[in-house]
Amino acid sequence: MDSKELLPEEIRSRYAVKLFTVSLLITVVIVAGGTALASQVSDRVTNEQLDSVEASAELEAENLARWFEGEQESVRLLSSHQGVAPSNRTRTERTLARELSRTSDELVSLHVVERPTEQPSNGTTERIVASSDDLAGEPLAATKIDWGQTASGEDVAFQFDNTTETLVSWVYLDDGNMSVAIASPTRDGDHVLIGEYHPSTRVAATADATNGTSTVVLGGVSGYVMFEKNSPNEFRPYKGESTVTEVESRIEERPNQFAPISGAELGDTEVRGYHSVPSGGVNWVVVKEVPKSTALAVTDQVQTDLTGLIGLTIVGFGLISGMIHFGPIRSIRRLSRQAEAVAEGDLTAEIPDGNRIDEVGQLRTSLHRTKAYIETITRQAEKIARREFDDAALDEEIPGPVGEAMVDMRDDLERFIEEREQREQRLEVFNRLLRHNLRNRLDVIRSHTERLADRTDGDDAEAILAATDRLASIGTRARRIDRLMARDPDPTTVDLTSVIPDLLSQIAADDVTVNTEFPAAATLRTDAEILRTTLTSPLENAVRYAESSVTVSIASTADGYRIAISDDGPGIPAAELESLAAGTETSLQHGRGLGLWQLKWGTDALGGNLSFETDDGTTVNISLTDLAERTENGDRVR
Repeated sequence: MDSKELLPEEIRSRYAVKLFTVSLLITVVIVAGGTALASQVSDRVTNEQLDSVEASAELEAENLARWFEGEQESVRLLSSHQGVAPSNRTRTERTLARELSRTSDELVSLHVVERPTEQPSNGTTERIVASSDDLAGEPLAATKIDWGQTASGEDVAFQFDNTTETLVSWVYLDDGNMSVAIASPTRDGDHVLIGEYHPSTRVAATADATNGTSTVVLGGVSGYVMFEKNSPNEFRPYKGESTVTEVESRIEERPNQFAPISGAELGDTEVRGYHSVPSGGVNWVVVKEVPKSTALAVTDQVQTDLTGLIGLTIVGFGLISGMIHFGPIRSIRRLSRQAEAVAEGDLTAEIPDGNRIDEVGQLRTSLHRTKAYIETITRQAEKIARREFDDAALDEEIPGPVGEAMVDMRDDLERFIEEREQREQRLEVFNRLLRHNLRNRLDVIRSHTERLADRTDGDDAEAILAATDRLASIGTRARRIDRLMARDPDPTTVDLTSVIPDLLSQIAADDVTVNTEFPAAATLRTDAEILRTTLTSPLENAVRYAESSVTVSIASTADGYRIAISDDGPGIPAAELESLAAGTETSLQHGRGLGLWQLKWGTDALGGNLSFETDDGTTVNISLTDLAERTENGDRVR
């Protein structure tokens, strides 16, 4: 007994139930383990770490604000120092050097410059009267201080309303160091004391409670890095041009550059807290960066637990994969190969119909029935193609719309063949009558009419002769068209500039002037005989109906040539063009002869396009391209 038969029929008949049961057990294990691990980590831990880093950034921002405000006060007090006497350069520079040695490392130079007497001034042309950097006598621009711009883009005015006011510059690069300057008028009111600072020195000296923490100070307008611990002094995007962090976005989006912002975010490799420097003189933003491995140390435990969870998942799904592979997958692959063979037309593929009753067994049974269905359709199609309408295979029932279509196709094909045979018989009879009987009768009529003309003086006999010639011409043209259209085109190289003059030489022009506008040569791969037959009709009609002149031109196109045949005659009747456009003639809509049909059918046979212009006379436009070559299987290729 097959071991599969020991299972209940409900499970045997529904493979999905088996798969669902095993998957459910594995899912329960994964969910239970994941829940136990996830409970160890909560959003509160992450939020607390973010708050901690933000608090660290806030503390550093406040310290930087206190330091900066203290330095502003120091510069204001030093500007009132008795030793700062601009009229005594030696005394003043000695005082500047002494005070520079006493202050913090952030202050790197002191200068006394003339206070601008004319406004506005951007603080570049004022003369330095004393300096700790030996710049006395130089213009203030020698310090490279940038006093910045207003919100409207204008330079900040280097001016002071009183002797206690201070002015803070933008951050600028001075000899490879990011610098900022503070200025305050001296007590005499005619000069200004300026101190230059390297805030990076202070940023580098910050102490952090967490190892690996780094401090970055961003500008309040662009979000570019200005001061950074253990980093080169240069203006650059915080995390590169391609990355825009939350703090950069908030800097750029705030309503003005001094609006306070604060917050924290998780980056790719670190936790970032940021806070604006709460000082009216600057718009800096302090950013504290703590490595994720430090700030979120609990995640290490989570990773260990997740590794165990992944291991459980792999084992569980390994069991599922093994069961699926050695069960339905192997059977489905076999069915797939068999179905692919049937799809490719190989009806010899064996598809057994076994006793398996689950979904895979049902699929195999369905495929077996589908193959039998296709085989029946194929047999019937072969019999219909061979016109064996009485074969027993056509009696096999094919259910559904396909079976109905097969019956309809068989009936329609039978009727079509019987109609076509009758039509070919009629055409053969009509053609024989046109070739022999009609022409013979016309010859008899002509001979009798000629004798009648010799015996009478009226024009009636001449009219009969003209009509007889016209009917004979139509018969000749019909035979020529039938002969040409019945054969496949045979492309050869033809020069249009030679063919058209040759055809014109065979047409009696009488009082009509024929003008030609040809290029030096116009060669084309086409059927020469069909081409001559096609062009004969429009050339004859143009000469026949023109009042005084005919113009024939050949123009090059993107892929061939366009032949234009124009005359100043009365124009082609609209009814004839309508019949031509409709592709058929009726008792109410028909032409007077075969000339236009000869032109249309010939142009179609040559793969060209035909159009007419009848506003002033008639212009026939025939566009031709190289005729395609016929391959062995009957298709045409260029």
